[in-house]
Amino acid sequence: MLKLTGRADASGLAGPVADDVWRVCLPEEADSDGGGADGEGPATSIACLLRDGQDAPPGYGLYLMAAGHEAGNRLRMLGAARSTGPRVSSMPGPVLRLGPELAHLDAGDIIHVPDDGHRVAVLWKNSARHNALLLTEQCDNYCLMCSQPPKDRDDAWLFDRARKVISLLPQGARALGLTGGEPTLHADALIGLLEHCKRVAPWLSVHLLSNGRRFADPEFTCRYAAVGLADIMVGIPVYAPEPGLHDFIVQAAGAFEETVHGILNLASLGQAVEIRVVVQRHTVPVLSDLAAFIVRNLPFIAQVALMGLEMTGLARPNSPLVWADPADYQRELGEAVDILATAGIATRIYNHQLCVLDRRLWPYAVRSISDWKNDYLDICRSCSVYDACGGVFTTSGNRLSQHLRPIP
Repeated sequence: MLKLTGRADASGLAGPVADDVWRVCLPEEADSDGGGADGEGPATSIACLLRDGQDAPPGYGLYLMAAGHEAGNRLRMLGAARSTGPRVSSMPGPVLRLGPELAHLDAGDIIHVPDDGHRVAVLWKNSARHNALLLTEQCDNYCLMCSQPPKDRDDAWLFDRARKVISLLPQGARALGLTGGEPTLHADALIGLLEHCKRVAPWLSVHLLSNGRRFADPEFTCRYAAVGLADIMVGIPVYAPEPGLHDFIVQAAGAFEETVHGILNLASLGQAVEIRVVVQRHTVPVLSDLAAFIVRNLPFIAQVALMGLEMTGLARPNSPLVWADPADYQRELGEAVDILATAGIATRIYNHQLCVLDRRLWPYAVRSISDWKNDYLDICRSCSVYDACGGVFTTSGNRLSQHLRPIP
């Protein structure tokens, strides 16, 4: 599991940090690093990461000193001088000494640094399987099991930060997730961000998470489609084959009708749609009916993701309402997969451990949990399918299947 935030010693700063979003490079890239996706130069929002004994090339707006051995970390956190490597006084620019939890930082990572420089947050991990940018915490649904409970506050600055990250993406970046909250609540900001993405990183595969309700507005859907990104898909949850149960789960009257109309509007404009189904206590009994509904009414969708529950956010206080042990719904899950796969609809199973899945469902299982909240139990270390399994959510705490076991 990666830690995406960590301490920093800002004693090497003479004033506020010049920018809040930086891409990390190494000294050996000093001559070749031309900046981000839109070609910004090394003095602009590029931070040079120095490890023990490395000299600092001039011309960068920020220098990061990586943590060394444990004793050295303690000294550095106290602002003490290093025994090896460059001294702060001899550096060609402002310096942050990183805490040990950020020892994984490497070239191509993108970080957020506040004005005072005392903490560093990783916004893009170049080596990660999945990277996603949070665009808002506002939402017009209030799902019983929401892992990111909505917050009613002005967070428009998140779109500005996302724009900076996209500008700084390394050339090797291939896929980007955009999530919330509900990003479509900020229609102009979202369309502007997608246009920016097309302008500076048109090769990206973009996956947008949305509840789909805003796409019931034909005008907005046309604006979305008109951006013309070559590879974009919107992931939309549908939790039941009828309005009553879906609207109860998302706690919003009329949501089902708007969501389905939104999916139909997207399809009419040739836009790729993924349907997401969180498998929980209320959706288990209707999984096969929902699969049949999709086959009958929405056969054009790009794929269906059947998703294991992350027991965090609202899922924790609502645990008696939503928790279902995956081992107990294998029959229902298998029936839904059979219906979808027989109809030729690409089907994926996310967030499930192989040891609780029927073996015939293993080909559909995907390692889908983000690196920063993904781990394995001690009993998993001896499992013969360890490398193929997606592991567990660290955010779920002890609320895991009671049937986890190593496979011989």
